[in-house]
Formats: sequence, structure tokens, C-alpha cells
Amino acid sequence: MAFYNYILLTVLFILIGFLVVSAKRKLIKKIWLKRTVTVITSIAIVFITLEVVLLPNLKGIPTTGEYSYTSRVLELTDASRIEEYKTDGSPRKLSVLVYYPTDDGIVNNSCPLVVFSHGGISMKTSNLSLYKELASHGYVVVSIDHTYHALYTEIDGMKIHIDFGYMRELNEEDSHSDIENSYACFQKWMKLRTDDINFVIDTFIEKSMNKSNSFYRLTDTKKIGVAGHSLGGSAALGVAKQRNDIKAVIALESPYMCDITGVDGNEFKWNTEPYRCAVMNIYSDSGYPLIGTDNKYVQNKNHLHNNGNIRYYYIEGSNHYTH
Repeated sequence: MAFYNYILLTVLFILIGFLVVSAKRKLIKKIWLKRTVTVITSIAIVFITLEVVLLPNLKGIPTTGEYSYTSRVLELTDASRIEEYKTDGSPRKLSVLVYYPTDDGIVNNSCPLVVFSHGGISMKTSNLSLYKELASHGYVVVSIDHTYHALYTEIDGMKIHIDFGYMRELNEEDSHSDIENSYACFQKWMKLRTDDINFVIDTFIEKSMNKSNSFYRLTDTKKIGVAGHSLGGSAALGVAKQRNDIKAVIALESPYMCDITGVDGNEFKWNTEPYRCAVMNIYSDSGYPLIGTDNKYVQNKNHLHNNGNIRYYYIEGSNHYTH
């Protein structure tokens, strides 16, 4: 963990201590001032916690591939969609991070494409070690900031933070107490994310046909994979069901949300058609126990085997954010 994260942790403990002491000793007498200070301090605690947990800035893991690589950030505009988190009729815009090999020996249209979708309150830089490792082996990796689902992103020079309505949906969603609300949330979240992933894939396919399009021309459009963490992995699995050109999926601790077709009492209805591509499910100590207890993970239980085109791995000692 980087030195500044230890500073943030110190500040975090100070703020938590201040809230506890202030409440016990009633240091602030005026009710309005007490509420204001409590709200501001609580928001600061939440953001510091997210910063330390999601962006620990760990030392880089050496790559094992033979290729050198570099990265670029692109801004893409999907003119076919209106941004649902705005009311001005503007099109959906995305920031994506691209890692790609740079060796002179790599020929055009020879690099498999992998499109990555981040977790529920994460961002496009949260799995950098994976992108670098794949790029070192000759892959083009595109990680999407799902605008308003990402912790924050930058579009047209302006920082856009996660939407508070979406955050509230994430916090309040509970498929065991209100399964109908959960189904509605899943449909909404998956539609936005699968549309984003499909748009990025289609953009790279189109631009790979133009020999002058720099790193785009490296892409082998006959070898496309999708991957994601948590909510992003759910979307990646969904795209694999939607498209015929997806060859493989890597889902890091992800329920099969796009396979949910409805609600029957306290259980979800499922699309049980087999996946046409290879699927790898990876679980940690956080997610693996949910397979037998959480109604969102029924499909994961159905696929808890290693045969055919399905594989699963359980990494003991890991948690939801250490894949």
C-alpha cells in the first residue's frame, strides 16, 4: 500500500474517533451544527474508505509475457443512445483505458481483444495488473468507465462522479426482502452496462478495418473476449449470451444477472440455455459461500463444475477486492 494511503488511514481513524467522542461527550450543542458536522464527517469517512480499499496503489506485479506494452485513454461517444443520467438529451459518452502491445514484430489484426467491465462502485483502473499481464502476452485490453456507475471518470475535461441515485439502489437492493425491486435494478444496471460493452466492441471492430487507425488495427476481431468483476462480470456474461462473436468470458465473483428472466415467489426465473463460448468463474472467500445461500447465485450453483466449456476456480484467502 502506498505511503499516502497510510496517511488516509490515519485521517480515517481520527474522523471516526471524533464522531464517537463528539457523540458521547456532546461536544457540539447546537442541533443543526451537530447534524451538519456529522454528515460532512460521514461523507469524508466513506470517500476515504473507498479510496483506500479500491485504490490501494499496490506495487506493480511483474508481467510474464514477452511483449512490451503501453496504454491510452480514449473518450468514445455513442450517438445512438441518450444519456439517461442527464436531462439535456446529450449522447452517452464513455472513457476507456486501452492497454496494447508495442513490439514491432506484432502484425496487424493479430491481437485478441478483451473488453473489461469494472465492479459496482469501482472504475476502469481497478484491475491494472490484469490488463498489463494480458497486453504483455499480445492482447488488446479495453477497460470501460461506465459513466455514473464508475466511482469517478473524466469526460470532456470534466470529472463525473458516481450517481447518488445509483449508489442508493446498490445500498438498498436486497433480493431476500424485496426480490421484485432487485429484479428491476438488475435489469436496469445490466442494460446500461451491456450496451456500453457492445458499443465498445463494435467500435473496435469497425476501426480495426482501417489500416491507419494506430492500435485499433492490431485487433483480431475473430478473437474477442469479455471480462469483469462483480457487477461487471455479470454484464460480461450477459454480452456473451447476446453475441455470437464472443469466444471467452472471465467473471470475477459475479452472479449471472443477465440470465434472470423474471420472479417466481421468492426465487428468480432463469434462462438455462448453455453458453456458446468458454466461461471461467473465479470466486474468493467472500463470494464462494454465496453460491449455496444467495438466490442471486442459483445459476452459479448450476455451473459449479469443470467440464465442457465451463471452468471455476476458488481462490482461498482472497476477498471480493483482491482478485
